Amino acid sequence: MPGTTEVKALFFDMDGVLVDVSRSYRRAVEETVEQFTGRQLLPSTIQRYKNLGGFNDDWKLTHAIITDTGMSVPLSRVVDAFQRRYRGEEWNGFIAEEPPLIQTATLNRLHAGGRAMGIVTGRPEAEAKWTVNRFGWKKYFPLIVAKEKQEKRFKPDPFPLQRALAVLNAAGRAVHPERAVYVGDSVDDMTCARKAGVRAIGFIPHYIENKKEMASLLQERGADVVIDDLKELPDLVDQ
Repeated sequence: MPGTTEVKALFFDMDGVLVDVSRSYRRAVEETVEQFTGRQLLPSTIQRYKNLGGFNDDWKLTHAIITDTGMSVPLSRVVDAFQRRYRGEEWNGFIAEEPPLIQTATLNRLHAGGRAMGIVTGRPEAEAKWTVNRFGWKKYFPLIVAKEKQEKRFKPDPFPLQRALAVLNAAGRAVHPERAVYVGDSVDDMTCARKAGVRAIGFIPHYIENKKEMASLLQERGADVVIDDLKELPDLVDQ
């Protein structure tokens, strides 16, 4: 990884980095938009909105797409329709079908390094913790800064990462921003890291169609390095 400063803290975005959301969150966006507009979305439409920045929240993304078709629907109705699909009743929605994007062997190698690890995500806390428990990741990610902990200052605002660093400091594990790394898949993730003074690793999940274009976009927004295989992470952060 560029730079010679030892990595003391490693933070991850969840959606599109730790977890494959191509047929969960994105499917919920597609089906909710179709419910209110009668129109089918191409997967590239969702990515196009995300690449603009400012659409880290998939509820607001869905609402924006619906609004841009000329429909006027309250955000609360959009959220309800979205959550019926995504969370379902008793956690039996699309969330229960999400596969992991990172292997246990990779997490073990990263965890063995002794650095602090955590998740900084726009997911609601209940959904983030449910997913962590589902995959047995609790020992790897004792720190989770989810939506409710971000005081409505969401990515690309640097506050979520600043909050994560503050939590470590309060726990007696103070880490200077230059010794922290954030792994994310979006332009908002890279901007958030840059503004927080944290080094950024851009990740491109397998379901992104134009990987070369996405890599360039992540680098433009501040990625120190871009990867498409999380197995590269241990070697990068241990350099």
